Amino acid sequence: MTNNTDSSKQLNLSISPELYALLEKLAESNDTDIPNVIINGIALFGIAEDAKQEGYTIGIIDGDTVIKEIEIDLT
Repeated sequence: MTNNTDSSKQLNLSISPELYALLEKLAESNDTDIPNVIINGIALFGIAEDAKQEGYTIGIIDGDTVIKEIEIDLT
């Protein structure tokens, strides 16, 4: 899903070997590549931030049971 157009921006960053390994694992288990994992992660972060701004929370739910609540803290 990476688009290299004239308006695209390139980002270089340094991450720990552990984080890189996690990105590789997530990409492999979802039959995609690391840039798509990062792009989707940013999209999910945006959804969670929007929900927070509206007074909602994001969570993992099984039926009526909240398995895990996800809190976004930008401080």
